[in-house]
Amino acid sequence: MSDKTNDEKLRILQERLAQIKQKQKTPVQTRNQREKVIEIATPQDEVLQKGSNPKTFRWLKYVLFIGVIGYGSFYAYNNINLSNLTSSKEITEEPKKFVLEYNLNLKGDNISIISSFKDENSAKAMVNDLKVKGYKCDYFYLPNKSNSIEELYKVYIGPYENKQETNQWIENIDLEFEIIQL
Repeated sequence: MSDKTNDEKLRILQERLAQIKQKQKTPVQTRNQREKVIEIATPQDEVLQKGSNPKTFRWLKYVLFIGVIGYGSFYAYNNINLSNLTSSKEITEEPKKFVLEYNLNLKGDNISIISSFKDENSAKAMVNDLKVKGYKCDYFYLPNKSNSIEELYKVYIGPYENKQETNQWIENIDLEFEIIQL
């Protein structure tokens, strides 16, 4: 079994026992042993702990807040198309102005429109009054003689050969007028 004799084995065993006894006599701190420190709290310490935040992390709140706002702005700038937010009524182009064009077949260069009426009888009555006073005049229905859809009867004097002649006849009428070149 073994080359050692019983006496040698006995001697080795006694040496080991002596080493174990010596270790038990010297105190050794184990890793699991810890000192417990008991602190006595005073009321002043409690007030300080409740009212104070760690100042080392206060700046972190502000940096995070600014970062979130910055990222949100960047995201909105790149991903939101503001041109889609305008309504169809808010077109940036200027609306085309309506230009009233007359298609009157009269002999002469100018007429002067002096009045507008919604009903034909009023227009006829004004034409009769002006003819009695010696004016060359007549009326027309606006949608039939122009590009307008407005349902009005226009009373005019003329036609005359030039603007000077038209102005001479208009001077005697105390109404607003519009001179139209044919």
